Amino acid sequence: MRALTIEDLNAAAHVGGAGSLTMRQELEPASGPDGVIAPAKYVDDRGNATYIFAKRYEEDQEKPVKTVMIDSKGSFANRAEETTTEAMRNGEGVLSKMPRIAVQYDTDAGKEVVYDNQLPHRGFDGHIRVGSYKGESTSKAEEYVKARNSTLDNLLPIFELSPETVIFGGWDSTRSKNQLRIPSVMVGETYAILAEQEEDPVIHRAGGRIDPVGASVIVSTEADRQKIVGDSIDLSDKTKTSFKKSGKGSTIGLGAIPPSAKKDVLDGVSVRKVISTRVLSFATVRTFHFGKGVEGDAAIRALILAVLLRDIAGYDENPFIRANCFLAETGKPAVMLNKRYGEKEELEPLTAGMAEKLLEEAYAQAHEKAGITWEGQEFLVEGNLAVLANASAEDDEKGN
Repeated sequence: MRALTIEDLNAAAHVGGAGSLTMRQELEPASGPDGVIAPAKYVDDRGNATYIFAKRYEEDQEKPVKTVMIDSKGSFANRAEETTTEAMRNGEGVLSKMPRIAVQYDTDAGKEVVYDNQLPHRGFDGHIRVGSYKGESTSKAEEYVKARNSTLDNLLPIFELSPETVIFGGWDSTRSKNQLRIPSVMVGETYAILAEQEEDPVIHRAGGRIDPVGASVIVSTEADRQKIVGDSIDLSDKTKTSFKKSGKGSTIGLGAIPPSAKKDVLDGVSVRKVISTRVLSFATVRTFHFGKGVEGDAAIRALILAVLLRDIAGYDENPFIRANCFLAETGKPAVMLNKRYGEKEELEPLTAGMAEKLLEEAYAQAHEKAGITWEGQEFLVEGNLAVLANASAEDDEKGN
């Protein structure tokens, strides 16, 4: 079994090459096959927390099996991007030199900088658009306008300003016209086959909390409620209003909470098997053009694929998902190069070191053939203070 090479990426970057690269990893609860794990939580149409269940085909099974979503496609992309974020912070490897848009806010704790790959809409994010660049609105800055005017026929302006927006995909959805939509080259998800296939598979329980001062705290007078709220200057407006109305100490973290087994309490599920998949679509990246000719465009496409592979390999070295969802690999991942006419070739699993070498080769090639230059260029945007002044840690209820 051989390793993936730069020649494979180059062939995939040209029309007629392989269709995709698939990585599939089987896992189990770290505590053992009888362990309980916490799937991803969503909000239903009534505002209640829920898990996402679906029927899926499983090989060697006559009927579809019931599964639960552990980590969604969008969520996995964000986790993979953390590899780039860490590289930029630490100044290590090719990823650290990637150009980026940075948004800087002056906060009580000092200057806070976030990169485009950390923002929900990457290079098209509202924090960038409503901020300012060199004293004027970012939305009027020539370099940024040029990037937003990119098309799939020529993505070079946005790729030079914000490579991550092209690499992971983005949609300039708030623009009145010329809304650029860049499809994602990579999709990845983690799901589990449930142990319970017939009945409700959810374990409904929540732990209690002991308060050594008093099991119950009910503030009866309005004056005392106001004093407590006044002394707790960091309470959110929503929490203040709720406490002033009810006087219940539990609202602001006072008093004991008994253990619960209510049906609306979600603790986790028991599973037979956990499957994590990642697919790089070579067919998708081949729709990207950069105005650099056949070989120049192909070199940039190969660079995009190499970045994605490096980000995936980086995540796989520290595959944290969430609290109470600790997983262990049951073996090596299966890596499959899907060629034409049903031909498949299994490859060696990709380590971070192997992926970094691929990325170095892909960057050198893109630099030579397409003039791509990564020197840590930073398009620094000053965050809009009005956004910071009105930001809250609470979720937008309408958005839920």
